[in-house]
Amino acid sequence: MISAVVLAAGESRRMGKKKELLPIEGTPMIRLVVDKLLASSRIDEVIVVLGAHADEVGLALSGIIDERLELVGNRRFSDGMGTSLAQGVSACSWGTDGIFVVLGDAPFFRAEDVDRLVDSHSHGAAIAVPVSGGRRGHPILIDGSYRDELAELDGDAGARHILERDADRIVEVTIEDDGFLVDIDEMDDYEAVKNGISGE
Repeated sequence: MISAVVLAAGESRRMGKKKELLPIEGTPMIRLVVDKLLASSRIDEVIVVLGAHADEVGLALSGIIDERLELVGNRRFSDGMGTSLAQGVSACSWGTDGIFVVLGDAPFFRAEDVDRLVDSHSHGAAIAVPVSGGRRGHPILIDGSYRDELAELDGDAGARHILERDADRIVEVTIEDDGFLVDIDEMDDYEAVKNGISGE
């Protein structure tokens, strides 16, 4: 079983607006992210973690009838991303083999990229990370053996310390399309991609 935890609880302070709700080619970012995950037959469940503007994010996902989708709330979202990741991981099915960590405001990965990361994990990668031009991005796939550690995260650290500590267990998966590297932090970033990017 492969799970995906979508982090969509943040307050988007730098942007000034809830990033996951901003449209790309007319569709909210969070909807694009979830649709792409569900487009992969390799994903068995998609857990979306809500926090700030939870009702609006939930509304953006209304109408999706795929039973693999589950929404969970994180009342401690203001304490940092680590709390949201822990909440999402705790909601994953017991015995999951791998957990994708997915950013709800990074919609430019492709369903086939997800499949390639799953393939890498199936061939023994404890941590599979997409890479293009020497740069790493998201989503990343972490082996289910890390579940308990991820479920105990707190604050804003996320899974970074695991990647640093267990660097020798990371397999970099080269992805030709570099859309997964697009980082939307400020309004200028959004304006540059709101009508889509090359390759989408």
